Amino acid sequence: MIYLDNAATTFPKPGSVKRAVADCIESIGGNPGRGAHALSLLAAETVYDARCEIADFLGVPDPSSIIFTPNATYGLNLALYTRVRRGDHILISDQEHNAVLRPVERLKKDGIAEYSVFSGQGDVLANLRSAVKKETAILICNPVSNVTGERLPVPEIAAYAKARGICLILDGSQWIGHGTPDREIIRLADAIAVPGHKALYGIQGSGFLYLKNAEGCKPFLSGGSGSESANPDMPPYLPDRYEAGTLSTPAIASLAAGIRFLLERDPDLVAERERRLVGYARERLSRIPGITLYGTENAASSVLSFREANRTPEETARRLDEAGIAVRAGLHCAPLVHRRLGTFPEGTVRVSFGAFNTTNDVDGLVSSLR
Repeated sequence: MIYLDNAATTFPKPGSVKRAVADCIESIGGNPGRGAHALSLLAAETVYDARCEIADFLGVPDPSSIIFTPNATYGLNLALYTRVRRGDHILISDQEHNAVLRPVERLKKDGIAEYSVFSGQGDVLANLRSAVKKETAILICNPVSNVTGERLPVPEIAAYAKARGICLILDGSQWIGHGTPDREIIRLADAIAVPGHKALYGIQGSGFLYLKNAEGCKPFLSGGSGSESANPDMPPYLPDRYEAGTLSTPAIASLAAGIRFLLERDPDLVAERERRLVGYARERLSRIPGITLYGTENAASSVLSFREANRTPEETARRLDEAGIAVRAGLHCAPLVHRRLGTFPEGTVRVSFGAFNTTNDVDGLVSSLR
């Protein structure tokens, strides 16, 4: 199997990640924060240590600002729904995932908030400025497209949002883990949703939301937090306010182990290697008659999309799967991007690289396509 679908979830997982999950299940069986016995305390220590490791990785001072979630979608919904107020205007870019588009569409249909879409092409900051209204309260954007790998000028966007007093929520799904996190962007952001199972190499069901503070944020999910049990309301402080119910200690342990795996190899070196593979794939695919490539040649990411002239993306992906090559076909849950590219409604074929891919994998893809 040649696995080229790392933007959906990285595979295989590092041995250290698998061992962390197994050790957690075998030796740390307690419920974190729900008891004073040794196993419960050990589980709580595992969760706390992971929270500290993530905070250190991001460069944020307070580990309590790291809220564990099952995925980035949950984190994006949490960040949005706890901040939005009736009458607000929300801005999103045209490279957003359905994890952003569907929640804002729901808010619109429920009559709570309106939203506008600004273009991520051309003079992006000018596009953003022209879309801002006096009611604009929230800006959500994906620093890196999961379809083309193109990057938004997030430092400029973040500075503009900060100057205007607009809440900035970032979707870190294709960003965090691909290189050392940009700490200036993180400093300016109000919330960043991150999956653990992609570039951080944790297992599925792991993720977190960095929330700068809970000031003015409404409750989201209610239930047991292991703290203030006599209080009928969720605790007012982070992270307890937004961690109702039992946390998945094995998933959290895997996430911490995945970050350690990255740090041991240097995130910048891993990301540079992925970008070289994208460049190599682009160069080799461009030689095949009938292949159309999407995105710019200098897109700095781990993903590349293409189409064959006489086949649908689904047919291309099916035939590659029969040859033992795993890719992703369709809209990639990002219809706005495909409308801009002119590939809607069929989408594209996407290949995406991770730490374990090599040029041999690209050669196998090219050979099969030929």
